[in-house]
Amino acid sequence: MFCDLRDSTDILSNFEQGKYGKHTDGGHCFTYEKFIFDVHKTSYEYLYLGHNKTHTEIYGDGLMAIFPEDNTNYILENIYSLTKQMRVYNDSEGVGVVRPSIDMGFGITVADITLVYYYLDQRYHPIGMGVHEAARIEGVSKFYDARVLISERFFHDTVAYIDADPRFSYRFIDRVCLKNFHEPVSLYEILVDNDPRFDQKIRSVPLYSEAYDKYCAGDWQQARELFLRVYHDYGLGTGLVMANRCELLVQHPPQEWCGVWSLQDK
Repeated sequence: MFCDLRDSTDILSNFEQGKYGKHTDGGHCFTYEKFIFDVHKTSYEYLYLGHNKTHTEIYGDGLMAIFPEDNTNYILENIYSLTKQMRVYNDSEGVGVVRPSIDMGFGITVADITLVYYYLDQRYHPIGMGVHEAARIEGVSKFYDARVLISERFFHDTVAYIDADPRFSYRFIDRVCLKNFHEPVSLYEILVDNDPRFDQKIRSVPLYSEAYDKYCAGDWQQARELFLRVYHDYGLGTGLVMANRCELLVQHPPQEWCGVWSLQDK
């Protein structure tokens, strides 16, 4: 699992320009460093301390966590805890004035990982395609207007838990080849009930599915109209992403079409 703070460069720039930190709390100015501490305290602390079998690595304002393969339910509970704490933080006093909100993206997959010992820092570090795949998935989560984006492999492992727990649901997003990957992967979003858009994302599923069926069938004009309804009726950026793609396909139809799109961005 990769977790990352979105728009971190813009946030740092806003601190440097004085947008945040002007007000004081107990006589102390709120700084970018304190905000990053809040990010780790709010969103990552349980991953650091909650399970001795979890391997975690910090990347500035992001984190990578590797779980044993039999820990699907534990991963879901982590997702719920992290997203809940993020919402509590964002609803607290001073957010948007003294300090920015926390907007996290998550990318999760299932794959074989090797831990290699590096003598330079005397630590084990993970390598393998799963590391790259999870990073790519997290990297496109904002593009798809999704909070927790997962691969089909993790989806198959977790769908029974999701169906049995009313706090969770899911929606299919897309079938793509991630950048520098050759095999297609289906992407899903895990939905959690602490998301203000939880219900509208669930309600959007039938219309989105109808649009995606037409997209796969090559009826891109009709698919575009339905995807735009997803965007306008439910306020989901996924609909606009897919509508724009359909417009490209109408203008430049491929000679062969299998319904799989190749992403060019990380």
